[in-house]
Amino acid sequence: MRIISLTAVVLLAAPAPAYAAGPPAGVPKGAMSVRVAKIVNGDTIDVTTGDGKKTRVMFLESDAPERGQCWGKAATQRTAALLPVGRLAYVVADKKPVDGFGRRLFYVWNAKGVHVNRNLVRYGYAKAVLVKPNDRYIKVMRSEEAVAKRQKLRVWSGKCDTGTTTPTPTGNDQRFRTCGEANAAGYGPYRKGVDPEYAWYQDRDGDGVVCER
Repeated sequence: MRIISLTAVVLLAAPAPAYAAGPPAGVPKGAMSVRVAKIVNGDTIDVTTGDGKKTRVMFLESDAPERGQCWGKAATQRTAALLPVGRLAYVVADKKPVDGFGRRLFYVWNAKGVHVNRNLVRYGYAKAVLVKPNDRYIKVMRSEEAVAKRQKLRVWSGKCDTGTTTPTPTGNDQRFRTCGEANAAGYGPYRKGVDPEYAWYQDRDGDGVVCER
């Protein structure tokens, strides 16, 4: 196990000088601003802190499939859409900010204020997982997981998507009043820049995907 200096832990666990004037609505008070440097997989990213140091971040309470596993590529793509490389993100630590492998453990929000850990669980890209003593949002995560289970989304679908095939643009689906109606009829999701139907619906969380099922 690597030895992590106390100085480094304190630096990452406490607020640091921000890149911007302030975080968007929805980001907890005291969050530290960082810049996304790399998407490692669905629940792990590399970030650059305000002092220019790069560090690896593991998402708390959100366990996504690894690359090569069922839904692993989809989870990685989802995280990449929520956290574009080069953009700002905001991180908040819990009771234990470093795991046994030296990775920093954080809750992460993107530049638009979307709670990434929660979003991944809500739409079935990840499972809620408790790593004691970090439990700040576990009740919320389990509630979101229950919804994803009921809707049989992705990791809860009973199907395996390894990401080896790429959906082709459609452009001829029926248009519905809402995404809920589209999903009920078996349509969606639609991706920005891929599916023309994307423009028909509102991308409320700004992740480049509408009508997620």
